[in-house]
Amino acid sequence: MVSPEEIDRALLFAKVHHFNHVFLQVRGRGEAFYNSQFVIKSQLVSDPQFDPLKYAVEKGHILGLEVHAWINVLLAWSSPRFPESPDHIVNKFPEWMDRSSIGETTSTGDLTKSNEVAVQKYLSPSHPGVFNYLEKVADELISNYDLDGIHLDYIRYGDSDFGYNMAARINFERQHGVDPLKLLTDNGNGYVNNSKDEKQLLFNKWATFRRKALTKLVKNFSGLILRKNPECLITVAVKPNPSVAKNRYFQEWDKWLAEGLVDYVVPMNYATELRKFAKEIDNIYEAVPRKYWPGIIMGVAAYNQKALDTRDKIKYSRVTGISGIAVFSYDAHKSAIDFFSPIAEELAK
Repeated sequence: MVSPEEIDRALLFAKVHHFNHVFLQVRGRGEAFYNSQFVIKSQLVSDPQFDPLKYAVEKGHILGLEVHAWINVLLAWSSPRFPESPDHIVNKFPEWMDRSSIGETTSTGDLTKSNEVAVQKYLSPSHPGVFNYLEKVADELISNYDLDGIHLDYIRYGDSDFGYNMAARINFERQHGVDPLKLLTDNGNGYVNNSKDEKQLLFNKWATFRRKALTKLVKNFSGLILRKNPECLITVAVKPNPSVAKNRYFQEWDKWLAEGLVDYVVPMNYATELRKFAKEIDNIYEAVPRKYWPGIIMGVAAYNQKALDTRDKIKYSRVTGISGIAVFSYDAHKSAIDFFSPIAEELAK
């Protein structure tokens, strides 16, 4: 999404290789790949006047593709170095950053590649400033572009030990009479003297609090998009195991699907071994009633395995009753497009 030439190549690839929807990342690390009134544009876009999303939507529709704006919702930054611009959200609103129980604002527990050294900074979904800011992001996109869908990625916590932004702690204490951080520390305030059952009950409430914060955010996106453009699809990238998603990342995606808050979920089933890939589908089978399976688009990886292995996982997904497939990602092999040939042959069936 950095130049007309790059966008043309990507969209033509999608058309030729039998894809009918494209997820175009227009918000990566807190920066815009579109013309925004309040989000700084990515420095990767060399022409300040060029609007990548406007160009891509027009070109995509000419080719008969459905164009979705893919936004990283809570991920604010992911790089060994922090952003230089004082207007970047990380520098402008440090109080919006989420924190771990030991005060860290960076996470490495959710990195895609095992050899990656970049740290991740997340926004806190419980901070009112973050909530209003993200609503403005969605409103601007849905109001200014003829989108077929909005794809929500990174709408989850950095890991199980996150959520301790000061705003979240204050809000939880108002509701339950205890600072969740003090549940973990022997600081003389009496929480450590609670019975084991009492402490566990409070920990459970703290987990529920974090899940509700994410669900509230999803509901807000859903309501806004429904009001502005009811034809626009809402999809969300999710951790594939519903239990892990719910208890580690506080992402209750089976509930979002059941309550109609999103049109589709895209489980990121990026396991390289077919056995592990199949196990994740078994986990979904056990947790999600079959009647909601039409709302599942299986996310299959291409970046970390051979094309034939990706093809086999697409086949397996279809055998289990999941017909929708999303392949991650074009960028991984755009310099060697022939890689995708067996994948395209399978998609064409």
